[in-house]
Amino acid sequence: MGNRNNLTLAGRATSRLLSPRQRSAAARAVTPRRSPDPLPLRGLTDQVVWRPVAELKPFGNNPRKHPEAQIARLMQNIERVWTNPMLIDETGTILAGHGRLEAAKRLGRSEVPTLTIAGLNPAEKRAVVIADNRLPEQAVWDFQLLQDHFAELIRVDFDVELTGFSTGEVD
Repeated sequence: MGNRNNLTLAGRATSRLLSPRQRSAAARAVTPRRSPDPLPLRGLTDQVVWRPVAELKPFGNNPRKHPEAQIARLMQNIERVWTNPMLIDETGTILAGHGRLEAAKRLGRSEVPTLTIAGLNPAEKRAVVIADNRLPEQAVWDFQLLQDHFAELIRVDFDVELTGFSTGEVD
């Protein structure tokens, strides 16, 4: 567990200190945990790996579209801090993160953080592609807490548009 946590912390806390190439080397240097169970691995692997953009393939007929305004906001956020790795299968096909990949490409990034989901059949991959986009839409906001967060961000002169909300929506 120590290796996994150290890598996770290194990937998050020191992401601005290490280049993508250094992060990729660090990821390869950590020996993955081996399950005592002889069954094939299913689900998320235990490490974020920085992969070359050229190795990734979009999921065929991805039903989610990414408008220009969203790509622009993703670009702003990625420039500040990358918060969410892309989910891929064992072949490098993107299950979640098509918009993040497009934003990274436009920023000239050569590598992106990925997490591999292993052992899924084609139907399960389709379901992940859909669920990853649909399930967050079903969340609701606690508007009082949201207002408190925005008030604090405004107090410290933080660019509230980096949250994905426009200034008009915050007002």
